[in-house]
Amino acid sequence: MTKLSRLSLAAILMATTSQAALALEATDFADRLVETSKLMGVSFAYGSATAEGDTVTITDFVISTPGQDDIEVPGDVVFTGVAETDDGGFSAERASIADFEYTDEDEGFSVSFVDIAAEGIILPADAGIDAVIEIGFNLYDRISAGPLTVSDETGTELFAIDLMEITMEEPTADGGLSSAYQVTGIRGDLSAIEEPEAQDVIEAFGLSQLNASMSGAGTWWPETGEGEVSDISFAVQDLGSLSLDFAVAGYTEEIYRELMKVNLKMAEMAEADIEIDEDQMMEMSDAMLEKMADLKLVGGAVRYDDDSLFMKVLDFIGAEQGVDGETFKAGLQFMVPMALAEVENEAFKSMVTSAVNTFIADPQNFTISVEPGEPVAFSEFEGMEAEIEADPFILVDRLNVQITANQ
Repeated sequence: MTKLSRLSLAAILMATTSQAALALEATDFADRLVETSKLMGVSFAYGSATAEGDTVTITDFVISTPGQDDIEVPGDVVFTGVAETDDGGFSAERASIADFEYTDEDEGFSVSFVDIAAEGIILPADAGIDAVIEIGFNLYDRISAGPLTVSDETGTELFAIDLMEITMEEPTADGGLSSAYQVTGIRGDLSAIEEPEAQDVIEAFGLSQLNASMSGAGTWWPETGEGEVSDISFAVQDLGSLSLDFAVAGYTEEIYRELMKVNLKMAEMAEADIEIDEDQMMEMSDAMLEKMADLKLVGGAVRYDDDSLFMKVLDFIGAEQGVDGETFKAGLQFMVPMALAEVENEAFKSMVTSAVNTFIADPQNFTISVEPGEPVAFSEFEGMEAEIEADPFILVDRLNVQITANQ
């Protein structure tokens, strides 16, 4: 054999071996993604996985969830910046799918959904239930999508969302695991609604063009079982916003693992193509709620911030009764004490009257909060439905309900 022939044979063997290794690594990566995702309650299936450099392309990607139709991801799922981690897992800088474009000529609308991606992906060496906390909070840094646009046959925008985003933060110094979400640039052309009654409401509230946003954040401390959800909000421009925050105790690592076991079971059933009826879904939901029965409510609040909605409501209702909003507003202040006349708890009655009338006089914000002296277990209220129905102030006293305005 000549020297050239030996070199040629060596090159062929190296290339063949390299391609086989890349194919094996791509399949290993895809299989690890499938196994890891089951812990989140989702079953994935795919046709093939190929690698070119540090890019892995997965074809015929299908998402299955129990009780739902399979979702076939259009095009390929492409992972870039793929590398093997020191512990035998995988990381990927980014994953993306093809932009979604759909037109229904019969109905006269088109949908465009673009820039769907995940960043900072980590797949563990062992996707076992024991490491589910670390896996769940390190699976990705950010998932984002958008803009999403729905338009009519002339290309006029009917509905749109600029951005949908979920982010996972680095653990805090005290061991807190945090995540956040936002949905921005929610727009809707409500002038296209043809029903006369709906148009009357749209015109009265200035809603021909809807502009809104949503956001929220939360932190969980696994070692202590404490958790908080802060500022979950939905805001409509020039109308108002509604926000929610609360804190709990007793959300332990054990509870989290048990919930993830339910997720895993659901994913395995979806993978096996086992049909799940409504009763079975209800049983699984009940099982998850049962595991959370010992959670304790530390405190929470619901807050409304007004940006003209209140007076528009009064103008609308007043117009139906033949008066303007200001006249109806004056009468409303007199109605508050009458509505509370049968309430025996004088302190609560006084608090509500003061807060409501303060808001009516100058609508800025209104807050209902619970501030129990010590955390209250949700299980405490099991079987108390009849008692609470007979005397709702059991809850008012136990939860130390507070109502304030313009603070």
